[in-house]
Parts: sequence; structure tokens; C-alpha cells
Amino acid sequence: MDFLIVTVPSILVCLLVLGLVLGRLYRRSTREVSLVKTGAGGKKVIMDGGTIVVPLLHEVSPVNMKTLRLEVQRSGDAALITQDRMRVDVGVEFYVSVMASVEGISRAAQTLGDRTFDVEQLREMIEGKLIDGLRAVAAQMTMDGLHENRADFVQEVQNAVSEDLTKNGLSLESVSLTALDQTPFEALDENNAFNAVGMRRLAEVIATSKMERAQIDAEAEAEPGASA
Repeated sequence: MDFLIVTVPSILVCLLVLGLVLGRLYRRSTREVSLVKTGAGGKKVIMDGGTIVVPLLHEVSPVNMKTLRLEVQRSGDAALITQDRMRVDVGVEFYVSVMASVEGISRAAQTLGDRTFDVEQLREMIEGKLIDGLRAVAAQMTMDGLHENRADFVQEVQNAVSEDLTKNGLSLESVSLTALDQTPFEALDENNAFNAVGMRRLAEVIATSKMERAQIDAEAEAEPGASA
């Protein structure tokens, strides 16, 4: 009986200490942050729930599951070149998030690491893929066609970029074209072959437009009663 009196409090204390230790070692995922545990026992992705993390035996990588807005600006010498060799300044917003799957989270943790929590670092990491998609689609459309079919441009960019982003465990939710304009003459280098062709065509378009306007003005002045 005396043994039980001594043992029961000891057991309770041990359980309490064990509970405190496990509580400090327990890591829980949330809707906004998933976890990837590596080390003893192999890799484990935790999207809903938690896991015990033992120092020296395990390493945990948090992965941001929020949607992030990545802005890409291309203007001046870096402007996009269209099918008719014209330069266009564009501003595009890409909305991306980590794929809500074991494979997607695992890839994001491996290829991106903490960058999923920093918009600028993430943009720098994948900006090349985004720009390649913009260039590829712009090269298939004329400047007028791009202007008149913005929705088609956006959809084609999304199609071109989506598959490549999956290699980083990312899902491209949407693309938004926020700015589109002809690149100013003064921003172009006429010694650049692409620019030279576009500048010549643009000069022809402007000259033709001025001639047509002058003709319209002349005809208007020649009409009876125009000077009254």
C-alpha cells in the first residue's frame, strides 16, 4: 500500500513532464502553413494535423500556402517584342500559390525553401520563367493584335507558364495584364536589329496617319461653307 502511495504521485509527475516535453516538441500545421519533416523515419508532409519533431533527429521546413502576387514589369530595352517587331511596355501580375498536395508541397520545400514566405525572393527565383512565357506569347501576336485581344494574351501566358511552375510545386491561379503601351521612341536603341525594324514600321504608320489626317483636314476646308 505504501508502495502505491509513493508510486502514483511519481507516475503523475512523470506523465506531466512527458506531456510538457511532447508539447514543446509538437509542431502543428495550419491552413496557411504546411510542414515537411525530414530525418529519422523519412520524409513526411503535414498538411492537416501535427507531428513530433525531435532535435538532431528531425528537421522541419514550413511552406507558405497563401496566394502571392508577383509583379513583372518589362519596359524600354527590356520591353516585349511582338510578331511585327514592335516593342511594347507591359505590366503583368501573376498570382501563385503552392499546390495543395503532398507532391506540390514537397517540391516547393525542396526547390524554394523559405522563399515561399518572401514575395521578392520568390519573384527573383522564378522571374525568368515568367518572362520567358511573356516573350513567347508576345512573339506570336502583333502589337495591334495584343492590344485588341488582351484576354487571349493573358490566357496564352497562363498556359505557357503553368506547366513550368509545377516543377517548383507552384500553381498559377491567375494572370492580370495591368499595363500595356507602345514603347516610346526615345527608349529604343536604333542600332538594335529588332528595334530598327520596329522603328521603321512605326515611323511608316505615323507618317501614313499624318497624311490621312492632313487629307481629311484639306477636304473639310474645301467643302462649301467651311470658311464661313
